[in-house]
Amino acid sequence: MAVLPTGAALGADIVGFDPADFTPGDFAAVRQALLDHLVIRIRGTDITDADFERFGARFGTLKPSPDFTRSRPVYLRDAPSVTIISNVTEDGKPIGEHGDGELNWHTDLAFTDEPSALTMLLAREVPPTGGNTSFANMYAAVEALRPETRDYLEHPGGRKAGLTCKHQASHNAQGGARPGFKDIDTDDVREMPGPIHPMLRTHPETGRKALFLGRRFGGYIPGLRLAQSEALLDELWSVAALPQNVWTQEWRVGDLIIWDNRCTMHRRDAFTGLGLRRMHRLTTLGERPS
Repeated sequence: MAVLPTGAALGADIVGFDPADFTPGDFAAVRQALLDHLVIRIRGTDITDADFERFGARFGTLKPSPDFTRSRPVYLRDAPSVTIISNVTEDGKPIGEHGDGELNWHTDLAFTDEPSALTMLLAREVPPTGGNTSFANMYAAVEALRPETRDYLEHPGGRKAGLTCKHQASHNAQGGARPGFKDIDTDDVREMPGPIHPMLRTHPETGRKALFLGRRFGGYIPGLRLAQSEALLDELWSVAALPQNVWTQEWRVGDLIIWDNRCTMHRRDAFTGLGLRRMHRLTTLGERPS
């Protein structure tokens, strides 16, 4: 087994590793590679969904997205923790979620009290082009902040407690109301529901500081005037995904990507009209950010 970096800022290929058949030592090396490189890729896998689920459970407790985010059942019968991300339809009905449009920069389940720690995406069907997924290093985003901005995030007004951000739960990354919040009619970010998390979080395994933004839409920094909050969020988002801190995955069938939501963000290119795409996804339960 070998670990081969794929990008300067993050990402690594794991070669010579079978996620359906591996030794404890090899799995420990894969876990360490994930901590070191933030995103890892295993190409050419030929794994059943049941084996995929068992492999994912080795990383932690599996916990799919909460039901209030889902407009339809998208779970696999033989692997109930696996959900489908797809634009494929059967009998006129979508078999998965998120369609074929662009997905803006975000962190999975940041809008919950305990955001997911890891996400695993297994490519079952991909279009000839489009639908690429990009990842941004949020450790590097902290380093890219102006020193005075970082100091303000850590000690606003000289206080010991750092700034926090509300991660609204009622709308998705594109601004559409989630199924569980169809009755929400406000567009005032101060009134939207959602948990409050620190803007600089400490990774529980590496001890490193990462910028934690979640999604731009609906974000609000409690304690600041709305204009101040918007201006600071705009500044933070301007450095969150600098090109030198991003790596992009061009999907092939059989690719298995695992990323750490505690120190990355990701986005997806649109692929409308370019073909069918079917991904199987697992997420692991994380901890409340601190």
